[in-house]
Amino acid sequence: MMVTVSGWDIGGAHLKAALTDSQGKVIACTQVVCPLWQGLDQLTTAFEQIKYKLGSIGHIAVITMTGELVDIFKDRCEGVVAILNYARQFFTDIPIYIFAGTHGFIQLEQSYKFTTSIASANYLATSQLAANFWHEGLLLDIGSTTSDLVPFKNKTPCLQGIDDHTRLISGELVYSGVVRTPLMAICEKAPFYGNWVRLTAEHFSTTADVYHMLGLLPQDVDLYPSADHRGKSPQDCARRLARMIGIDYKNRPLDFWYQLAAYFYEKQCQQLTVAIFQILSKTSLVAEAPIIGVGIGRFLAIECAKRINRPYFDFSKVLKLGVDTIDSSHGPAAAIAQLGWEQLQKH
Repeated sequence: MMVTVSGWDIGGAHLKAALTDSQGKVIACTQVVCPLWQGLDQLTTAFEQIKYKLGSIGHIAVITMTGELVDIFKDRCEGVVAILNYARQFFTDIPIYIFAGTHGFIQLEQSYKFTTSIASANYLATSQLAANFWHEGLLLDIGSTTSDLVPFKNKTPCLQGIDDHTRLISGELVYSGVVRTPLMAICEKAPFYGNWVRLTAEHFSTTADVYHMLGLLPQDVDLYPSADHRGKSPQDCARRLARMIGIDYKNRPLDFWYQLAAYFYEKQCQQLTVAIFQILSKTSLVAEAPIIGVGIGRFLAIECAKRINRPYFDFSKVLKLGVDTIDSSHGPAAAIAQLGWEQLQKH
Protein backbone atom coordinates (compact mmCIF):
# COMPACT_ATOMS: atom_id res chain seq x y z
CA MET A 1 0.00 0.00 0.00
CA MET A 2 1.74 3.17 -1.21
CA VAL A 3 0.65 5.84 1.26
CA THR A 4 2.09 8.78 3.11
CA VAL A 5 1.75 8.92 6.89
CA SER A 6 1.79 11.85 9.29
CA GLY A 7 2.88 11.18 12.86
CA TRP A 8 1.64 13.46 15.64
CA ASP A 9 3.06 13.80 19.15
CA ILE A 10 0.52 15.84 21.12
CA GLY A 11 2.22 17.23 24.21
CA GLY A 12 1.16 19.59 26.91
CA ALA A 13 3.51 22.36 25.74
CA HIS A 14 4.28 21.54 22.09
CA LEU A 15 2.68 19.83 19.13
CA LYS A 16 5.19 17.93 17.02
CA ALA A 17 4.60 16.18 13.72
CA ALA A 18 6.46 14.30 11.01
CA LEU A 19 5.52 13.25 7.49
CA THR A 20 6.69 10.28 5.45
CA ASP A 21 6.74 9.90 1.70
CA SER A 22 5.16 6.88 0.00
CA GLN A 23 8.37 4.89 0.59
CA GLY A 24 8.24 5.41 4.35
CA LYS A 25 11.06 7.96 4.47
CA VAL A 26 10.62 10.90 6.83
CA ILE A 27 10.59 14.01 4.66
CA ALA A 28 9.44 16.65 7.16
CA CYS A 29 9.46 17.10 10.93
CA THR A 30 8.50 20.18 12.90
CA GLN A 31 6.99 21.55 16.11
CA VAL A 32 4.93 24.50 17.29
CA VAL A 33 3.99 25.76 20.73
CA CYS A 34 0.76 24.37 22.14
CA PRO A 35 0.14 25.49 25.75
CA LEU A 36 -2.63 22.98 26.23
CA TRP A 37 -3.11 24.00 29.86
CA GLN A 38 -4.73 27.15 28.48
CA GLY A 39 -7.52 25.18 26.81
CA LEU A 40 -8.28 22.73 24.04
CA ASP A 41 -8.65 25.59 21.58
CA GLN A 42 -4.84 25.77 21.61
CA LEU A 43 -4.89 22.53 19.61
CA THR A 44 -6.83 24.19 16.81
CA THR A 45 -4.17 26.84 16.29
CA ALA A 46 -1.32 24.37 16.65
CA PHE A 47 -2.77 21.81 14.23
CA GLU A 48 -3.40 24.44 11.59
CA GLN A 49 0.17 25.74 11.96
CA ILE A 50 1.62 22.25 11.62
CA LYS A 51 -0.58 21.48 8.62
CA TYR A 52 0.74 24.64 6.94
CA LYS A 53 4.35 23.79 7.80
CA LEU A 54 4.15 20.19 6.59
CA GLY A 55 2.15 21.07 3.49
CA SER A 56 0.14 17.86 3.91
CA ILE A 57 -1.26 15.60 6.62
CA GLY A 58 -0.76 12.51 4.50
CA HIS A 59 -3.13 9.70 3.63
CA ILE A 60 -3.15 8.35 7.20
CA ALA A 61 -2.52 9.97 10.60
CA VAL A 62 -0.94 8.18 13.57
CA ILE A 63 -1.03 9.80 16.99
CA THR A 64 0.71 9.57 20.34
CA MET A 65 0.32 11.93 23.27
CA THR A 66 1.44 13.24 26.65
CA GLY A 67 -0.93 16.22 26.72
CA GLU A 68 -3.49 14.32 28.81
CA LEU A 69 -1.44 15.31 31.88
CA VAL A 70 -2.23 19.03 31.77
CA ASP A 71 -4.36 20.34 34.60
CA ILE A 72 -7.43 21.33 32.59
CA PHE A 73 -8.36 17.64 32.81
CA LYS A 74 -9.51 16.06 36.07
CA ASP A 75 -7.50 12.91 35.31
CA ARG A 76 -5.49 11.27 32.54
CA CYS A 77 -8.40 9.24 31.19
CA GLU A 78 -10.47 12.39 30.67
CA GLY A 79 -7.48 13.99 28.95
CA VAL A 80 -6.93 11.08 26.57
CA VAL A 81 -10.62 11.00 25.62
CA ALA A 82 -10.71 14.77 25.05
CA ILE A 83 -7.66 14.63 22.77
CA LEU A 84 -9.06 11.63 20.89
CA ASN A 85 -12.31 13.50 20.35
CA TYR A 86 -10.40 16.48 19.04
CA ALA A 87 -8.44 14.29 16.64
CA ARG A 88 -11.72 12.89 15.32
CA GLN A 89 -12.87 16.45 14.54
CA PHE A 90 -9.63 17.57 12.91
CA PHE A 91 -8.80 14.53 10.77
CA THR A 92 -12.15 14.24 9.03
CA ASP A 93 -11.05 12.82 5.69
CA ILE A 94 -8.32 10.29 6.52
CA PRO A 95 -8.02 7.18 8.71
CA ILE A 96 -6.61 7.75 12.22
CA TYR A 97 -4.59 5.28 14.26
CA ILE A 98 -3.61 5.78 17.91
CA PHE A 99 -0.40 4.41 19.40
CA ALA A 100 -1.32 2.41 22.50
CA GLY A 101 2.09 1.28 23.68
CA THR A 102 2.48 -2.49 23.74
CA HIS A 103 -0.89 -2.84 21.98
CA GLY A 104 0.58 -1.11 18.93
CA PHE A 105 -1.54 1.01 16.59
CA ILE A 106 -5.30 0.93 17.12
CA GLN A 107 -8.01 2.49 14.98
CA LEU A 108 -9.44 5.59 16.60
CA GLU A 109 -12.89 4.05 17.01
CA GLN A 110 -11.42 1.22 19.11
CA SER A 111 -8.91 3.30 21.04
CA TYR A 112 -11.31 4.53 23.73
CA LYS A 113 -10.97 1.11 25.37
CA PHE A 114 -7.21 1.61 25.82
CA THR A 115 -6.88 5.04 27.45
CA THR A 116 -4.42 3.81 30.09
CA SER A 117 -2.11 2.35 27.44
CA ILE A 118 -2.40 5.45 25.25
CA ALA A 119 -1.48 7.91 28.01
CA SER A 120 2.12 9.15 27.74
CA ALA A 121 3.25 6.24 25.57
CA ASN A 122 5.37 8.24 23.12
CA TYR A 123 8.63 7.04 24.69
CA LEU A 124 7.70 3.48 23.70
CA ALA A 125 7.69 4.43 20.02
CA THR A 126 11.25 5.77 20.08
CA SER A 127 12.55 2.96 22.29
CA GLN A 128 10.96 0.26 20.11
CA LEU A 129 12.52 1.74 17.00
CA ALA A 130 15.90 1.86 18.75
CA ALA A 131 15.45 -1.74 19.95
CA ASN A 132 14.75 -2.83 16.38
CA PHE A 133 18.17 -1.49 15.36
CA TRP A 134 20.52 -2.11 18.31
CA HIS A 135 20.56 -5.38 20.24
CA GLU A 136 20.63 -3.55 23.56
CA GLY A 137 21.21 -0.07 24.89
CA LEU A 138 19.73 2.85 26.81
CA LEU A 139 17.63 5.49 25.09
CA LEU A 140 17.81 9.04 26.47
CA ASP A 141 15.12 11.31 25.06
CA ILE A 142 15.79 14.75 26.53
CA GLY A 143 13.21 17.36 25.62
CA SER A 144 12.10 20.80 26.72
CA THR A 145 10.42 19.63 29.93
CA THR A 146 11.19 15.97 30.67
CA SER A 147 13.69 13.23 30.00
CA ASP A 148 12.79 9.61 29.20
CA LEU A 149 15.36 6.92 29.96
CA VAL A 150 14.44 3.57 28.43
CA PRO A 151 16.67 0.46 28.55
CA PHE A 152 16.18 -2.23 25.94
CA LYS A 153 17.54 -5.75 25.35
CA ASN A 154 16.85 -8.51 22.88
CA LYS A 155 14.95 -6.16 20.56
CA THR A 156 12.50 -5.21 23.33
CA PRO A 157 12.23 -2.25 25.74
CA CYS A 158 12.69 -3.66 29.26
CA LEU A 159 10.79 -1.22 31.43
CA GLN A 160 10.47 -1.23 35.19
CA GLY A 161 7.74 1.43 35.20
CA ILE A 162 4.39 1.00 33.47
CA ASP A 163 3.04 4.55 33.89
CA ASP A 164 4.31 8.00 34.83
CA HIS A 165 4.12 7.30 38.56
CA THR A 166 6.12 4.07 38.47
CA ARG A 167 8.52 5.51 35.88
CA LEU A 168 9.25 8.42 38.20
CA ILE A 169 10.04 5.86 40.90
CA SER A 170 12.27 3.76 38.63
CA GLY A 171 14.24 6.71 37.24
CA GLU A 172 12.92 6.13 33.73
CA LEU A 173 11.10 9.48 33.78
CA VAL A 174 12.89 12.58 35.06
CA TYR A 175 11.12 15.92 35.04
CA SER A 176 14.18 17.76 33.81
CA GLY A 177 14.44 19.35 30.36
CA VAL A 178 16.56 21.91 28.56
CA VAL A 179 14.03 24.72 28.03
CA ARG A 180 11.15 24.92 30.51
CA THR A 181 12.63 23.49 33.72
CA PRO A 182 12.93 26.12 36.50
CA LEU A 183 16.45 26.30 37.87
CA MET A 184 15.16 25.84 41.42
CA ALA A 185 14.27 22.27 40.30
CA ILE A 186 17.90 21.57 39.34
CA CYS A 187 19.52 22.32 42.70
CA GLU A 188 18.96 24.16 45.99
CA LYS A 189 22.15 26.23 46.05
CA ALA A 190 24.96 27.29 43.76
CA PRO A 191 28.55 28.49 44.19
CA PHE A 192 29.14 32.18 43.50
CA TYR A 193 32.17 34.32 44.31
CA GLY A 194 33.52 31.74 46.72
CA ASN A 195 30.28 31.20 48.62
CA TRP A 196 27.34 28.81 48.48
CA VAL A 197 24.16 30.75 47.77
CA ARG A 198 20.69 29.30 48.30
CA LEU A 199 18.50 29.79 45.25
CA THR A 200 15.33 31.84 45.30
CA ALA A 201 12.24 29.62 45.02
CA GLU A 202 10.84 31.66 42.13
CA HIS A 203 10.34 31.13 38.42
CA PHE A 204 12.99 33.72 37.60
CA SER A 205 15.03 31.59 35.22
CA THR A 206 14.87 28.28 33.36
CA THR A 207 17.32 25.86 31.83
CA ALA A 208 16.90 27.65 28.49
CA ASP A 209 18.95 30.52 29.94
CA VAL A 210 21.73 28.11 30.87
CA TYR A 211 21.99 26.56 27.44
CA HIS A 212 21.60 29.78 25.49
CA MET A 213 24.51 31.20 27.49
CA LEU A 214 26.61 28.10 26.86
CA GLY A 215 25.74 28.06 23.15
CA LEU A 216 24.17 24.61 23.27
CA LEU A 217 20.53 25.46 22.55
CA PRO A 218 19.57 26.71 19.07
CA GLN A 219 17.05 29.53 19.05
CA ASP A 220 14.71 27.68 16.69
CA VAL A 221 14.00 24.88 19.21
CA ASP A 222 13.24 27.25 22.09
CA LEU A 223 9.81 28.53 21.10
CA TYR A 224 8.53 29.77 24.45
CA PRO A 225 9.09 33.23 25.96
CA SER A 226 11.78 33.55 28.61
CA ALA A 227 10.78 33.70 32.28
CA ASP A 228 10.57 37.51 32.20
CA HIS A 229 9.33 37.66 28.58
CA ARG A 230 12.46 39.52 27.52
CA GLY A 231 15.31 38.64 25.17
CA LYS A 232 17.60 35.61 25.05
CA SER A 233 21.00 37.24 24.57
CA PRO A 234 23.81 36.34 27.02
CA GLN A 235 23.10 39.55 28.92
CA ASP A 236 19.38 38.76 29.14
CA CYS A 237 20.10 35.24 30.35
CA ALA A 238 22.64 36.54 32.88
CA ARG A 239 20.06 38.97 34.25
CA ARG A 240 17.65 36.13 34.93
CA LEU A 241 20.37 33.88 36.39
CA ALA A 242 21.36 36.70 38.76
CA ARG A 243 17.83 36.88 40.12
CA MET A 244 18.18 33.25 41.20
CA ILE A 245 20.89 34.27 43.68
CA GLY A 246 19.34 37.59 44.68
CA ILE A 247 21.57 40.14 42.95
CA ASP A 248 21.75 42.19 39.75
CA TYR A 249 23.86 40.75 36.95
CA LYS A 250 25.73 44.06 36.54
CA ASN A 251 27.41 43.45 39.91
CA ARG A 252 29.81 40.98 38.28
CA PRO A 253 31.42 40.59 34.83
CA LEU A 254 29.70 38.34 32.31
CA ASP A 255 32.31 35.61 32.85
CA PHE A 256 30.91 35.00 36.33
CA TRP A 257 27.49 34.30 34.87
CA TYR A 258 28.90 31.88 32.32
CA GLN A 259 30.48 30.03 35.24
CA LEU A 260 27.15 29.93 37.07
CA ALA A 261 25.46 28.59 33.94
CA ALA A 262 28.14 25.89 33.71
CA TYR A 263 27.30 24.84 37.27
CA PHE A 264 23.62 24.37 36.43
CA TYR A 265 24.68 22.33 33.39
CA GLU A 266 26.76 20.16 35.69
CA LYS A 267 23.89 19.63 38.14
CA GLN A 268 21.48 18.66 35.37
CA CYS A 269 24.00 16.16 34.02
CA GLN A 270 24.22 14.74 37.52
CA GLN A 271 20.42 14.40 37.73
CA LEU A 272 20.41 12.32 34.58
CA THR A 273 23.52 10.30 35.41
CA VAL A 274 22.10 9.35 38.82
CA ALA A 275 18.92 8.14 37.08
CA ILE A 276 21.02 6.13 34.62
CA PHE A 277 22.88 4.39 37.46
CA GLN A 278 19.56 3.58 39.15
CA ILE A 279 18.28 1.99 35.93
CA LEU A 280 21.50 0.07 35.26
CA SER A 281 21.48 -1.29 38.83
CA LYS A 282 18.27 -3.13 37.91
CA THR A 283 18.72 -3.75 34.18
CA SER A 284 22.19 -5.04 33.42
CA LEU A 285 23.49 -4.01 30.00
CA VAL A 286 26.73 -5.22 28.46
CA ALA A 287 29.59 -2.73 28.65
CA GLU A 288 29.44 -1.94 24.93
CA ALA A 289 25.67 -1.25 24.98
CA PRO A 290 25.36 2.36 23.78
CA ILE A 291 23.53 5.43 24.93
CA ILE A 292 21.09 6.57 22.22
CA GLY A 293 20.41 10.31 22.25
CA VAL A 294 17.08 11.80 21.18
CA GLY A 295 15.49 15.22 21.55
CA ILE A 296 16.61 18.82 21.59
CA GLY A 297 18.67 18.14 24.72
CA ARG A 298 20.62 15.20 23.39
CA PHE A 299 23.83 17.15 23.94
CA LEU A 300 23.32 16.12 27.58
CA ALA A 301 23.03 12.48 26.51
CA ILE A 302 26.45 12.79 24.85
CA GLU A 303 27.93 14.05 28.12
CA CYS A 304 26.21 11.32 30.15
CA ALA A 305 27.62 8.65 27.82
CA LYS A 306 31.14 9.99 28.43
CA ARG A 307 30.64 9.95 32.18
CA ILE A 308 29.56 6.32 32.32
CA ASN A 309 32.10 5.28 29.65
CA ARG A 310 29.65 4.01 27.06
CA PRO A 311 29.51 4.59 23.31
CA TYR A 312 27.04 7.15 22.01
CA PHE A 313 24.83 7.13 18.91
CA ASP A 314 22.29 9.62 17.67
CA PHE A 315 18.74 8.34 17.19
CA SER A 316 18.75 9.72 13.64
CA LYS A 317 20.78 6.62 12.74
CA VAL A 318 17.57 4.53 12.89
CA LEU A 319 15.38 6.97 11.00
CA LYS A 320 14.78 6.52 7.30
CA LEU A 321 15.28 10.09 6.19
CA GLY A 322 14.21 11.49 2.86
CA VAL A 323 16.03 14.79 3.39
CA ASP A 324 19.34 15.59 5.06
CA THR A 325 18.07 18.52 7.12
CA ILE A 326 16.02 16.40 9.55
CA ASP A 327 17.60 15.29 12.82
CA SER A 328 16.32 13.55 15.95
CA SER A 329 15.16 16.68 17.78
CA HIS A 330 11.53 15.54 17.61
CA GLY A 331 12.14 11.82 17.88
CA PRO A 332 8.71 10.51 18.94
CA ALA A 333 6.94 12.25 16.04
CA ALA A 334 9.39 10.85 13.50
CA ALA A 335 9.35 7.41 15.16
CA ILE A 336 5.55 7.22 15.25
CA ALA A 337 5.35 8.17 11.57
CA GLN A 338 7.97 5.60 10.54
CA LEU A 339 6.56 2.81 12.71
CA GLY A 340 3.04 3.60 11.53
CA TRP A 341 4.06 3.41 7.89
CA GLU A 342 5.89 0.10 8.46
CA GLN A 343 2.91 -1.47 10.24
CA LEU A 344 0.51 -0.39 7.54
CA GLN A 345 2.61 -2.24 4.95
CA LYS A 346 1.87 -5.49 6.80
CA HIS A 347 -1.87 -5.14 6.28
